Amino acid sequence: AFMIPNAHKLPRILNDFPIFTEEPLSVVQKLGGSVTLRCSALPNHVNISWRLNGRELPNGGDEELGLLVQPGSLFIPSLTNLTVGRYQCVATTRVGSCASVLANVTAAKLRDFEPDDQQEIEVDEGNTAVIECHLPESQPKAQVRYSVKQEWLETSKGNYLIMPSGNLQIANATRDDEGPYKCAAYNPVTQEVKTSTSTDRLRIRRSTSEAARIIYPPASRSIMVNKGQRLVLECVASGIPTPHVTWAKDGLDLRNHNNTRFLLSNLLIDAVSESDSGTYMCHADNGMGSASSARVLYDVQVFEPPQVRVELQQQDVAWGDTVRFSCQVRGKPVPTVVWLHNAQPLSPSPRHRMSSQVLRVLNVGPQDDGMYQCMAENGVGSSQAATRLLTVPTVPSRSGKLPLIRPLSPDKVLREQSPLKPVATSAVLPFDCSEIRVSLAEAPVILSQPRTGKADYYELTWKPRHDGGAPVLEYVVKYRKVQHRSWTTNTISGSQQKLTLTKLQPTSLYEVEMAAKNCAGIGQPAMMTFRTGRRGGPIGPQKTPVVPPRLSPPEAPDRPTVSMATETSAYVTWIPRGNRGFPIQSFRVEYKKLRKGSGEWEVAVNNIPPSRLSVEITGLEKGTSYKFRVLAVNVLGASPPSAPSKAYTVVGSGPPNRRPIDGPYITYNEAINETTIILKWTYTPVNNTPIYGFYIFYRPTDSDNDSDYKKDVVEGDRYWHSITDLQPETAYDIKMQCFNEGGESEFGNVVIMETKARLHQRTTPPETASSRPDHPGNPVPRPGDLPYLIVGVVLGAFVFIIVAFIPICLWRVWAKQKQTLDMRFPTLAATVSPCQYTMVPLQGLALGRPCPVDPHLTPAHTVYAPKGEYIPNGKHTKRCLPGLQVILAL
Repeated sequence: AFMIPNAHKLPRILNDFPIFTEEPLSVVQKLGGSVTLRCSALPNHVNISWRLNGRELPNGGDEELGLLVQPGSLFIPSLTNLTVGRYQCVATTRVGSCASVLANVTAAKLRDFEPDDQQEIEVDEGNTAVIECHLPESQPKAQVRYSVKQEWLETSKGNYLIMPSGNLQIANATRDDEGPYKCAAYNPVTQEVKTSTSTDRLRIRRSTSEAARIIYPPASRSIMVNKGQRLVLECVASGIPTPHVTWAKDGLDLRNHNNTRFLLSNLLIDAVSESDSGTYMCHADNGMGSASSARVLYDVQVFEPPQVRVELQQQDVAWGDTVRFSCQVRGKPVPTVVWLHNAQPLSPSPRHRMSSQVLRVLNVGPQDDGMYQCMAENGVGSSQAATRLLTVPTVPSRSGKLPLIRPLSPDKVLREQSPLKPVATSAVLPFDCSEIRVSLAEAPVILSQPRTGKADYYELTWKPRHDGGAPVLEYVVKYRKVQHRSWTTNTISGSQQKLTLTKLQPTSLYEVEMAAKNCAGIGQPAMMTFRTGRRGGPIGPQKTPVVPPRLSPPEAPDRPTVSMATETSAYVTWIPRGNRGFPIQSFRVEYKKLRKGSGEWEVAVNNIPPSRLSVEITGLEKGTSYKFRVLAVNVLGASPPSAPSKAYTVVGSGPPNRRPIDGPYITYNEAINETTIILKWTYTPVNNTPIYGFYIFYRPTDSDNDSDYKKDVVEGDRYWHSITDLQPETAYDIKMQCFNEGGESEFGNVVIMETKARLHQRTTPPETASSRPDHPGNPVPRPGDLPYLIVGVVLGAFVFIIVAFIPICLWRVWAKQKQTLDMRFPTLAATVSPCQYTMVPLQGLALGRPCPVDPHLTPAHTVYAPKGEYIPNGKHTKRCLPGLQVILAL
């Protein structure tokens, strides 16, 4: 029989099918900012190259453009107009080339507001008012800010709702809401802020009756929204009595529809799907006027990014045949399709006939071998799929028929393994995973010690655990210095159990990940860390006997991150660390409520598969703050818990919590240096009203302007705070509120605290500084020091008088006693001293009573309200320095 040349290499070629594991993503960045595009593919020896606007970039990058090509990424240190464009990475093996989807690198920008006239907006009292903001062009989309009562709002607050469209809705508008409103646009990338050129003015009118009318939107409109995004349809009506608003879709009432919610009179759909396309009608009625007059329509179109699947129709392809590729594409709008051969676009020709769904290649030959791709794009997104064409020559056999080598289908190619080395006695056929059910190979057992005496290399040894039903074809070993971003990767034969890691740095900590690969794919990795020795250490073999490593539960995962999923659920995401020899079998997520008096960790989700590194925690309580932590579990037990996440507060969009009533009470304050004051406080909720945190307001005591107050925000359940960046030797008024989504509480008590003096001023005695005449070089007393000087002088004089009169009083008593004894009078039962004095505090204590000492009163400059009562709303009476009025009666 005739033999096919290099037929024994065919399985290895099929195994080199390039597959993207990460494709570059579109980025918006400001000019001058840095950009990193990532791209990685399998197998590990694949070659990655880059294109900019279709032009091939040099392997190391482009020095003229300032582009740097690194393993697995392309780095733009400083974005310019020349480096803005469409980037694409290409993965190449000896099988062929595949191109990734296109990634757009766009320069961020924020245009100015268009000139606009001031609008007078009228709304009936008790109805919802709408302030429109026509945001300027921005990349990315600008965020809106509103100037409300001389305060800029970034998010919804109280009855002020900032909608996704940029409009401001004022629920239950009253005369207090009248006045000017101005909007601004904020670009989160460039951090620019542009303010509108006009100011809208709201006027509230009162009328006895008014027919229902829709004030926003003023006319029907069309809405385009991407699949999976939130949809908010605004509909605001006005009238007296307040109108009732209903919604319908394609003529069907939406009040009992499971997919929709209502915020005031607006319609919300959290995640739209194709079925949400249609015509929505908002209808308002208050019994006045025509019942059919107040209505408006929305035409909603849900767009969907492309989804692509490509197939090679023929299974046996010989030279001279015609092959047919089909591309099934879905998406809205209809995607445009481009065919690629080895990452190069194909054009129609006598041999290449194509449409958006079918590609035919006529009279194929070896030049047509390689990768074929169908790439689709529709403005919402892009996607691609690839398949492999391998033709065989038409060589006659003894029987006169054409022996054909049947290429594997693409799904088999993804699972095909490297061929076993030929044995002298017989040829070994490749193991075909498609014939039997094969599981992934388990992680190997790493035997190496975690410490080595070698400074620049490390001997990594291991043994296989189980092969999952198929032989281990190869091991993939990655290692890097801890906290470094890039990995060094090695792929070695499945028959080896030892690898030397070279070019290491001395006295450094490294981490290793290694996984076994069989025909079913790459299994879960084993992870470990080791530390290299000092340079100049022992060179010969270690004298200590090699003992198996001590196996233990896994290392604690990294600190998890938390993001919102729904009103009452959140996503918790984490990254695992080393498994210390045994593969991780599952993860466990625990949570803790941050309510006062609690603190026990509870299990949120157990037995999470090791392939999942994120989980949705459901059933969270609105208005409650949580912390989360993660534990990894293997056969030896659970790891230590990860560091707790940041506090996550469940706000939700249901009925808002009631506004807290009483404010927090400041129990302790101290100036720890010339710029910092520490506060501690307590808070007792009324009617179990939850709070999200505390506001701390402070201003210099000698200021009477409320706008001078600065505000610090303390979120969660913390009951202490440090106020920093204060002025030295300055007294401050300090007061507090607590808050939740319903608003802020009343102010608690007001305290006054003075920061300490600068260190270099403490070396001058006060009496010396005050007694010297003013001349350059001496400290000049401040006006605020005069009351303290007066108090000091008065107290000094008082002490001097007491000291002077004590001897006189003692002498007179002794003289009377002596006179009594001389005259043989009996002694008095109680001798009354003629030296009497009474201290009267300026805070109003009754004359003749001793001065009580408040053990909680901080010395020198802290003043609380009399009798321990706090002063509501932060208003307090005229402050008096502690002083004494002295009355001497002789």
